[in-house]
Amino acid sequence: MRVKLLTAAAIASLWGAGSALAQQGPIVIGVSTPKTGVAAVASEWEMWGVNLAVEEINASGGLLGRKVELMVLDNKCNPSEAVNVANKLVEAKVVAVEGAHCSSAHLASMKILADAKIPIITGIASNPQITALAGPGRNEYSFRISPSDQAMMDALGIYLGDKKTFKTVAIVGEDTDFGRGGADAFKAVAGKAGVNVVSTDFHPQNAPDFTSILTRLQQRRPDAIATFQVGGDSINFLRQAMQLGVRIPYTGRIELGGRNQPIIEAGGMENSISAWTYNSTIDAPSNKAFVEKIKAKHNSEPYLQTWGGYDAIRVLAQAIKNAGTTDGEKVKDAIKALKFTNVMGKEVTFDDHNSAGRFVVLQTVKNKKVGVADIVEVK
Repeated sequence: MRVKLLTAAAIASLWGAGSALAQQGPIVIGVSTPKTGVAAVASEWEMWGVNLAVEEINASGGLLGRKVELMVLDNKCNPSEAVNVANKLVEAKVVAVEGAHCSSAHLASMKILADAKIPIITGIASNPQITALAGPGRNEYSFRISPSDQAMMDALGIYLGDKKTFKTVAIVGEDTDFGRGGADAFKAVAGKAGVNVVSTDFHPQNAPDFTSILTRLQQRRPDAIATFQVGGDSINFLRQAMQLGVRIPYTGRIELGGRNQPIIEAGGMENSISAWTYNSTIDAPSNKAFVEKIKAKHNSEPYLQTWGGYDAIRVLAQAIKNAGTTDGEKVKDAIKALKFTNVMGKEVTFDDHNSAGRFVVLQTVKNKKVGVADIVEVK
């Protein structure tokens, strides 16, 4: 066997290359999420998915030979705080950002990150303006893997129209981009579905008392209540409705299951139907594996926020791998060109508005159990 001897210069060169690689350090992905405030619990669910994705990536060797790390900052579901977070992530020179969970926070972050050529991706924020503002000739660095409120309401409207489920609906929403965007999207499809919107009420986040709204709803007796609320406000609204004896089905973007499971089991959400982005019961091998991993770690099924965080990180990882670099512009281009199979087993690509949110999950409550009525592909 012949052994090739290396010269001192060659050894120095190899040592220098290895040293340079070591000096590169980890690939840092920023996370802008409401760790405190009205959406703190939903943020925790999001981080279940984010952390699992990073663990899997690092267990398989990382990206570009480097470990992936997270820089997680609290935006409190507040646009002003989200601006501060975005600026801190820019200063830290993160490669990309998963966030910003709440629509108002996401909208406030988009331009700051685009100016710094840092891609941001969400699987949670749903305001239609995110779609309208993103894509070539607009904000090229903002991406979304979940459908917008408009897309979800379009799918829900078709279902309500076909099934003739409700004739009258009252809307209740938080006074944010999410609440108002969802309410506007629902109103736009209600008429086509033969549904009459009898009232619309907005409330500030962290509202302590919904008695006046619920009393009016009890008097009007609509066939359903379409809600557009996040976190603590939603659960408080439902609990107070139970206490006041309001037994009206829910629709819109109401969460069926999760923390509302006790209310479902008590009969408080019977015959409700909601437009959603994910369901843990979807029969796909990749989803079953995902559910089992989350159950093993957290003794809970994954929620839509868990899926959104998990698949968003997976998209960023695949784009960085495909780009072969952490350069923001090249990672952005790689996301745009990506064909991606999500946890639900659906292959998606990003359209001219940087959206890969093709599928809406319609959930229902029958006999005190949550089920999937349909999975609708939207254009």
